[in-house]
Amino acid sequence: MLKDFLLEDSYYALIPDDDLISKQRHKLFRTTSMVGAFACFIFVIQNLAVYSLSHPVVLMTILIGMTFIANMLWLPRHKNSKMAYVILGLSANLIIHVNMYGTGGIKASAAFYFAPIILMIFMLLGNKIGKTMFLLVILNAAYFYYISENTNLTSYELIGQTGHQINFDYLITSITASIILGAQISYLESGKNVVIQRITEQRNELREKNIELKKLSIVASKADNAITITDNMGIAEWVNDGFVRLTGYSAENTVGANPFELLKGKGTNPNVLADLNEAMKNNQPFSCELLKYKKNGKTFWSQITMTPITSDENNSQQFIFIESDITPRKIAEERMQQYNINLEKTNKELDKFAYVVSHDLKAPLRAIGNLTGWIEEDMADRLPDDIRGHFNIIKGRVVRMEGLINGILDYTKAAKNEGEMQKFMSDDLLRESIDLIGVPENAVIHVRDQMPEMQTEKVKLQQIFMNLIHNAVKYNDKEDIQVDIGCEDMGAEYKFYVKDNGPGIESKYHEKIFVIFQTLNARDEVEARGVGLAIVKKIIEEEGGRIWVESEKGCGATFCFTWPKVRRNPDEVVLDYEYELA
Repeated sequence: MLKDFLLEDSYYALIPDDDLISKQRHKLFRTTSMVGAFACFIFVIQNLAVYSLSHPVVLMTILIGMTFIANMLWLPRHKNSKMAYVILGLSANLIIHVNMYGTGGIKASAAFYFAPIILMIFMLLGNKIGKTMFLLVILNAAYFYYISENTNLTSYELIGQTGHQINFDYLITSITASIILGAQISYLESGKNVVIQRITEQRNELREKNIELKKLSIVASKADNAITITDNMGIAEWVNDGFVRLTGYSAENTVGANPFELLKGKGTNPNVLADLNEAMKNNQPFSCELLKYKKNGKTFWSQITMTPITSDENNSQQFIFIESDITPRKIAEERMQQYNINLEKTNKELDKFAYVVSHDLKAPLRAIGNLTGWIEEDMADRLPDDIRGHFNIIKGRVVRMEGLINGILDYTKAAKNEGEMQKFMSDDLLRESIDLIGVPENAVIHVRDQMPEMQTEKVKLQQIFMNLIHNAVKYNDKEDIQVDIGCEDMGAEYKFYVKDNGPGIESKYHEKIFVIFQTLNARDEVEARGVGLAIVKKIIEEEGGRIWVESEKGCGATFCFTWPKVRRNPDEVVLDYEYELA
């Protein structure tokens, strides 16, 4: 815990990133502070071999060591770096001063340490304060010369009185001081401070030039699309956050690598990559769609736009790649293609089926009907009544079966081909439909006012109304038949309704009545193929509308359907799905 506390450097984080000189000085300050505290610890151990813990030299050494640590930890709170650096310099001078008393005074080897201390002060605080500290060292030397010559305040108690002990102390101290001084000189010789100073000067010169660049960088970094900048060899120099989100690779993983090599896999089209590389060699713009692989192995389709750029400063060549994820669109296209293949296959099979039905099934039925008729003619009056009844049932079944076959053919042909678009009034269409149906005298059909003018396939809409009006009349059990027809404008579509006062339909049959060959009445009661509403539903849904019934048993029925004002594109297929990348 203490280690973490000592290593914590909140003040360093407050220094602007572009103020490199201040950062370097602060690092030097912290290093020197910890070295000074450690030196005090060593001096205390050395002093305790001669003095007691209560000796002034020991107490002063402990106090100075605590000053090193306190000064370092206090800086993030008062944030006055200059004051902290001055305290560091004074503490370093003071620890040497205190220990010179017991190591020979003016002849103390500890004086060697003044050299790296002076150099450190110049590096931290500059020439003016550095010269002041240098003057303090001169005064310190003059002071110790005086007390060494005229007083008995100095001694060799800490290192020993013999010549061997004094010489050994000189050896160790001189080597240590030389190493510290050499390291500092090496630091200066490396030119770090000069480079940092130069960078700071250039920062001010480039500040104005970088304003627009920063704006563009923010836009590029936060864009949803993936943006990559590469050199002339295709090696990534920069990627934005959109690239990281799309691919799963971090900027550190991508910069310095070829992003296309990084993201390609067995499904990636090598021909497209070859065309891209050729465009880069020729310094030409290029666009393509390419299957790529994320870091986790999942695939995605990318729409890529490559633009070459040339730097004005050094004439270097770079490329900008802007990519967007088009996976949903590609999946929809693939499903559309498969849908069309399946649809074409189904249509062919349906045509074959219709051919078989119309030729292979109708012929035996006609033969049965003809044979039955011949038997009746041959037997004439000799045919018993009960047998004649059976023959009538057979002929009725043949007629019904032929009707079912014709119903199948009508259903397969419904809405199969696009007809001519016509402009007409819908109330005129309804009057024509009513006349074609030939409603009985006890039926009254009301057509509401303000029926819309339409531009659509007239034949299809007429087929729908004829079926619905015919059903409303045919299956009505009232002596006074009432049929009401109207329309509501729903914005993008019209909602038509055909309402009758018939027997109504139970809710459990509301879906069943739109299924081919499904009827609510027994066929012996009412002859019906059960195809009309199925055909109506198919035509409406192919046009992009929908049909439903609102009814209860005994309360009549209202058939409602919608019809788009604008014909749907036949190639437009709405897919509702969730996709999982392969």
